[in-house]
Amino acid sequence: MAGRTWLTNLAQEECSALLAQAVVGRLGVVIEGKPEVFPICHVYADGCIFFPTNEGTKMHAALQWPWVCFEVDTIDSDGLTGRSVMVSGRAEEITDPAEIERAASMRTVPWRTQQPVKWMRIVPTEVTGRQIDVDAPLTEFRI
Repeated sequence: MAGRTWLTNLAQEECSALLAQAVVGRLGVVIEGKPEVFPICHVYADGCIFFPTNEGTKMHAALQWPWVCFEVDTIDSDGLTGRSVMVSGRAEEITDPAEIERAASMRTVPWRTQQPVKWMRIVPTEVTGRQIDVDAPLTEFRI
């Protein structure tokens, strides 16, 4: 017998907490008319997503078509509950040295970015989250 899956919308406070706890997320941009997704090490502060990058594909795509999406996910250790938060918003380059220093000081993952490092911010226009619960252990499911 297959388990049942339940979806619940997350409150904004829960979405913010998950964005702050996660250290790696996925950035979605449009490149030459096609969607592309990149893993990024980010920090969440003041309601925005901050991340370092270089002057490559991600940065150019995000600034050329400044509407981006960003997602983080978690799965509980029992495998029965997962959460997903999706951020849609505008991407912009950060040039203020004090703001860059503050964002850099909040990083907890030592992933390196090629020099020169540029900092980006996603200013959300929409933040949504869902919790997914299943009423049977994942070991019962086969793909």
